[in-house]
Amino acid sequence: MSLSHTADLQLERIAVNEFLNQLLCGEGTGGDSSIVQDAMRYAVLGAAQRVRPILALRIAQMVQAPTELTLRLAASVELLHCASLVVDDLPCMDDSPYRRDKESVHVKFGEATAILAAFGLVALAARSVLEGPCTERYRSRMVEFQIALLRSLDCSGLIAGQALDLQCNTSSSAISELKTVPLFNLSVMAGSLLADLQANERALLNCFGREFGLAFQMSDDLLDGEMVSPEPFEEKLSTLRAAIRPFGPASAPLENLIDYLHARIPALRVR
Repeated sequence: MSLSHTADLQLERIAVNEFLNQLLCGEGTGGDSSIVQDAMRYAVLGAAQRVRPILALRIAQMVQAPTELTLRLAASVELLHCASLVVDDLPCMDDSPYRRDKESVHVKFGEATAILAAFGLVALAARSVLEGPCTERYRSRMVEFQIALLRSLDCSGLIAGQALDLQCNTSSSAISELKTVPLFNLSVMAGSLLADLQANERALLNCFGREFGLAFQMSDDLLDGEMVSPEPFEEKLSTLRAAIRPFGPASAPLENLIDYLHARIPALRVR
């Protein structure tokens, strides 16, 4: 990626981090449960790629959706994502001692506090969608998103994916469809829901969200050595570029995110 594109990503991360910080310092996140608030902030703030909210913001830019409300929706997706990471890392799940180059929440604060923090983040994600000013024009769509947010967590979404992940004989592609794809689908919804689009345009973006989620997981698998050949990943990137081609020059911010995925894999950078 060029230096300008990298700078754009950093500015977007800063905007997302500032908004998340505001949410995590707001009403309903402290009181007598201050240790839980500390754990929630620890789980969310700090070094993170913020790919999901940035994806939402860039889609909103492409389809001319209102930025302020999109940021609220995008942040709720990131909160839900962070809650899922806290649960993933628990001793009864993946038993991971580290996350994002620091101790996992359950290691830092204890398992009980980690569980409460995950619940707190889910609650904050859901209520932050509707708390705050919103015109009547967008109110029903915000409610629609809140329902979709919670539905992505249920036994046909993230919970199902985590249950499959605990079974050693389950394919990684099936797990990705349930653990990775739903949040990227939500990111696309966050970026596009408030825009006036044709049905075919929404279908293209939904396709893009699914494929982007799978490509992101592939890049992780390649970096972790769980995937040997980069060819399926490169094919997925081609599929992504084709999905947004109909949007023309306006799709440049999404093209840059595809380039970001490509640049994550050292073996592909020199080609």
